[in-house]
Amino acid sequence: MAKLPVLEEEGRRFGCTQCGNCCVQPGYVFFGLEELKGMATHLGLSVIRFKQRYNVSWEAAERRYAIDATDGNGCPLLTEDRRCSVHEKKPVQCQTFPFWSEMMEGRAVWDEAKKFCPGLDAPKGRLYPMAELAEILRGDRGT
Repeated sequence: MAKLPVLEEEGRRFGCTQCGNCCVQPGYVFFGLEELKGMATHLGLSVIRFKQRYNVSWEAAERRYAIDATDGNGCPLLTEDRRCSVHEKKPVQCQTFPFWSEMMEGRAVWDEAKKFCPGLDAPKGRLYPMAELAEILRGDRGT
């Protein structure tokens, strides 16, 4: 089992504001075959059509699929009003933001992400205790 990063004693506070800022950050969206099928079905597309429309690639080294969102336009699954078109079937990577291993390794990355995410350390956000964060991280497939 991979070693879990050191977490702050009390956990981390987070309250999603649904601003969509996390989804417009440059990066890749990774997902497995079942997630691919779920997103395609949710959008009423065949898997082949979904892969074509969203330029899905197979990342052999990662052993999963990916959508490249590094062009500065954000995730192509976002609607014009910056809502996730596959919210009900979004990949685990998206479901677990901001509780990714690299975000939990210390304050530096978390604090950097606070520049675009108003939900991090939000006073009215939910406090996620260490035990719950450790469980989320065990299922984290990274970014």
